[in-house]
Amino acid sequence: MATPSPTRRSDGRSEKRIPKRLAAELSRPDESVSKESTFTENVSPRGARVTTVGRWQPGTRVLVTFLWDDVPSQGRIVYCQRVESGNFALGLELPWQVQRWQLLW
Repeated sequence: MATPSPTRRSDGRSEKRIPKRLAAELSRPDESVSKESTFTENVSPRGARVTTVGRWQPGTRVLVTFLWDDVPSQGRIVYCQRVESGNFALGLELPWQVQRWQLLW
């Protein structure tokens, strides 16, 4: 049986975003930068959007630890955009996360 492909939405996204504020820590797998505490703005089956004080390079591998389960998992930064506050919004690809989001609702 074939898996249905996601339907592309009018805003260009293929997955629905769910507003969800979850506490998390970001760090590099090689520990070359200090951990940064952050919160998600929204989540989807394949990732999350978080805000940070520092700029991160798209394509960078990142360790994400959600404080509700304290289990670090590896993801990838898809985009980094400056926001009005002067901070940055990161799009994180977290394909393993879909089953864990379901535990929250």
